[in-house]
Amino acid sequence: MHGCVNGLKRQRVKSMFYKPGDLLLKLRETIQKHNMLKEGDRVVVGVSGGPDSTALIHLLCRLKQDYKLGIWIAHLNHELRSEAKEEAEWVKRFASQLKVPIILDSLNVALIAKEKKMSVEMAAREVRYNFFERVANEVGATKIALGHTASDQVETLLMRLIRGTGLDGLTGIPPVRGKIIRPLINIFREEIEKYCQIYNLYPCRDSSNQKLFFFRNKIRLRLIPFICREYNPQFNQVLFQTADILREERKCLDEIAERILKKLILKRSNRQITINAEKLLSSHPLALQRRVIRKLILEVKGNLKNVSFIHIDKILKLRSDKGTKIINLPSDIIAKREYHQLVIEKREQTYPSFFSSLSVPGKTILSYPGFLFESEVSYKKSSYFSSDPYCIQLDWDKLPDSLFLRGRKKGDKFQPLGMKGEKKLKDFFIDLKIPLQQRDKIPILVSGKRIVWVVGYRIDDRFKVDEHTNRILRIKATYLPQR
Repeated sequence: MHGCVNGLKRQRVKSMFYKPGDLLLKLRETIQKHNMLKEGDRVVVGVSGGPDSTALIHLLCRLKQDYKLGIWIAHLNHELRSEAKEEAEWVKRFASQLKVPIILDSLNVALIAKEKKMSVEMAAREVRYNFFERVANEVGATKIALGHTASDQVETLLMRLIRGTGLDGLTGIPPVRGKIIRPLINIFREEIEKYCQIYNLYPCRDSSNQKLFFFRNKIRLRLIPFICREYNPQFNQVLFQTADILREERKCLDEIAERILKKLILKRSNRQITINAEKLLSSHPLALQRRVIRKLILEVKGNLKNVSFIHIDKILKLRSDKGTKIINLPSDIIAKREYHQLVIEKREQTYPSFFSSLSVPGKTILSYPGFLFESEVSYKKSSYFSSDPYCIQLDWDKLPDSLFLRGRKKGDKFQPLGMKGEKKLKDFFIDLKIPLQQRDKIPILVSGKRIVWVVGYRIDDRFKVDEHTNRILRIKATYLPQR
C-alpha cells in the first residue's frame, strides 16, 4: 500500500517543549489561549489521513466529553495521486473506529486548476476550504478544525519572507480565523509523529510531500535542515516565537489604526466608505496610513486577496489637485481621490437573470451560473443524499406544481430545514455571511411560488422526506466552472 502504512517506523524523536504524553495538555492550553472552543460547539474536522490531522481528530475526541462537542470528519479526495482512494478508505475506517460521522467528497482539482487558470496548489486550497465550509453549513457546525502545526507555521513564514511580505505576512498562519481553528498550531511535527507512535495511530503518508517540485517541500526538506545544521539548531523554535511576537504587535497596530479610521470616516454605506485623506496623510506615520487603507479595502471588499503593497502605495500617492483620480483594485473595487476625500467603493455589478424548468426525471443544464442538475424519482431513501448539500431528497407527493430554477427575487421567503417559521432569503444569506455578489449566482428551486431548495445550502422543511413519504425525488447539482 503506497499511501497508508500498516505500521509506523519506530524512531527516536526529540520533543520540543512537552513530553508526547502531555500533548493533550498543550492542546488544551492552545484552545484556552485563543478561545477556540466553548461548551457545546459543533466541530467539523478536516482529516486528510496524514499524521497531523489524524492526531488532531484523535486529540479532539479525547476532549469531546469535556467540551460536550459534536464532531464530524470531513475528507476531500483531490484526485491528484494514485493512493488518494486508499487514503479516503483509511479515513473512513478510522472514523468508524472513533465512532465519528464522516462526510467524504471527491473533486478533480487538476481539471479545476486548468479551468480557472491557477496553480494546482492554489486550486486545491480553494476547493478544500469551500468543501469544509459547505460541510459546516450542512451539519450546522460552529467551528472548522484544521491540522496546521508549528512546523507549518515556520515553513509558511519562510515562504512569505522569500517571496516578499509585510508585517501581516510575517505573523504567519492565524490560530483562529472566523470559524476556522487550528488547535495544533503550537505543536511541532516531531511531537505529532511521537504521539502517533504512542497511540498506535498508523496514519497515511502523502507521497507528494517528498517531491521537490513543490516550493513548500523545498523549504521543509532542504532549507530548514540546512539552517538548523549550519547556523542554529533551535531555528524552528526561534522563528515560531518571532511570529508570535509579531502577531501581538500587529494586533496593537490594528487597534490603533481602527481608532484612527473611526475619526477619519465621513460617509459609510454597504458599498462605499469615504474618509478625510488630508488628515490621514498629514497627521499619521506612513505605517499607520498603510494599515488604515488596508482596513478600508477589507471592509468594502470583504478580504484582501490579491491586494498588494503596490496597490496601497498607489492609493497613498493619489493627488487630486486637478479633478478626480481613480485606481482600479481587484474584485471590482476602486479607490477614488476627490480633493480632501478618499473613497473606496465597490462597482455596481449586474448578473444575467436565469430561469429554467427542471426535467424530472432527467438532466437540466444552467449555462449561467453554471450547474448540471440530475433528477430521478425513487421509492428508496439514500443515506448519501442526506450528507451532501448539493444532493437532496424531497417528498415528491408534496410538490404538486412544476419545478423551476431561477435566481433570487426581492421578498423571497422560505422555511429552512429544521425551522418552524419562515425566514427571508436575504436574512438567511446574511446569517451565513454569503458575499453580496455571490447571492445572485445561487440557483433557487421553486414549485409554483414556493421555494423548495436554496441550492447548496438548505431545503424547505415543508418538502422534506418523512416517515409518511412514499415517493422520493432525488436531485444532484454539480457545479460547472465558467469558461
